[in-house]
Amino acid sequence: MVNDTGVNNIDRLAEAHHRGDEPHLLREVLRTQQAMARGFSREMGRPSSHFALMGVLAHAGRGLGVTEIAEALDVDAAAVTRIVNVLETERLIRRRADPRDGRRRYVSLTEKGLALFADIHDRTHDLERRLAAELGAEVMRAAAATLARLRAFVEEKERK
Repeated sequence: MVNDTGVNNIDRLAEAHHRGDEPHLLREVLRTQQAMARGFSREMGRPSSHFALMGVLAHAGRGLGVTEIAEALDVDAAAVTRIVNVLETERLIRRRADPRDGRRRYVSLTEKGLALFADIHDRTHDLERRLAAELGAEVMRAAAATLARLRAFVEEKERK
């Protein structure tokens, strides 16, 4: 955002709080994730939040409640419900009542949803192959290992 004097507020903040030699790894991770999500969303014609929810269901291998999905995605249940409503309308997921507790409903992928998720999964592997061709297999392995270490560090700090 640019202020009244034409100075970018982010640049001004950076000048005031940074030495200038920090690598800004977290900023680059977030910007890369956002760019990849935008591009993939455009390619697939749907928001990345749909992929994330479908991924949680696919990996769970069973029906999940909205609260369980919300916890897995680290979002509120209302956001999950909105996505579930859209995906249910498209017949990508189904809701089923718990036979023991009719108030509780479980969400799972339909065959159509599983097929779409398989396509999404295949396309992510295709993107990784294109990245490896551009960057090289060793850079890809090093990047994956570095990101795994970064995630482990962050998750460990969350537990404390």
